[in-house]
Amino acid sequence: MQIKILLARFPFGASEHPAVGNWTAQTLHKAKTDPRISEVLHMEEDDTPITMSRNKIMRQAQLRRVDVVCMIDADMVPDLIPGAPPFWETALDFLLKHDGPCCVAAPYCGKPPHENPFAFKIGKQQGDHPNVDFRIDLYTREEAASRIGFEEMPCLPTGLILVDVRALDAIKPPWFEYEWADPPYNTTKASTEDCYFTRNLCLAGVPQYMAWDCWAGHFKSKVVGKPTVLTVDDVREQYREAILSGRRRGESLMEIRPDRTLERRLRNSACNGYERVGEKAD
Repeated sequence: MQIKILLARFPFGASEHPAVGNWTAQTLHKAKTDPRISEVLHMEEDDTPITMSRNKIMRQAQLRRVDVVCMIDADMVPDLIPGAPPFWETALDFLLKHDGPCCVAAPYCGKPPHENPFAFKIGKQQGDHPNVDFRIDLYTREEAASRIGFEEMPCLPTGLILVDVRALDAIKPPWFEYEWADPPYNTTKASTEDCYFTRNLCLAGVPQYMAWDCWAGHFKSKVVGKPTVLTVDDVREQYREAILSGRRRGESLMEIRPDRTLERRLRNSACNGYERVGEKAD
């Protein structure tokens, strides 16, 4: 059985990073020469808000009977690490072999000064609570740095993502929306459109996976200020943190007890199902 692919870009007023164009050209060629793919479509949406643009892409995918949508944002640098598994081939192989619809995303970090990984895990707010009581937390930079393989998550970033279009049947449109912390004024975002979309899919039973081996760069300009001097205290603190963490060069973490859905994680009261190789999980 062959599938139809849609590759979607969001160039935002000619602000697209050159890496996106290079990757798009290479990926279109790979897709058109892949015997598993019958047709390759290409669209770009240079408009705001991004919620509208993403909803439009997904609606067009439905109308054109597309099977898989690949979305790439204007500020992405795909396949950042030389020699690492490429996102397109790695994610597509996984998605096509998956039992039922799913989404697969590339990991990347946010803008300075924090540069948090856009990777998420389930946490509990209270112990022994009679109701479902959970939160979605970000992975730390150290946790994200050592992950490998595919890991199921409660939500995903959408800067570089593959979406099985069948997943749209699990939730109601609009698929992409912002959530606000202070309605009706809507001056503070509670969640962005990517978390809204993928979290709702997860809650509806559609698994969301991070392809940890396929890191993307996230191009963000920054104001360069006055230089700072590295001090003895700074170095001492870095060594202290390294020693206390117990991490060794080349050590990686992998999922060894994967849960299929968020609901199952919550039923089992599991914050996450991962352990350091060679150590016993708590």
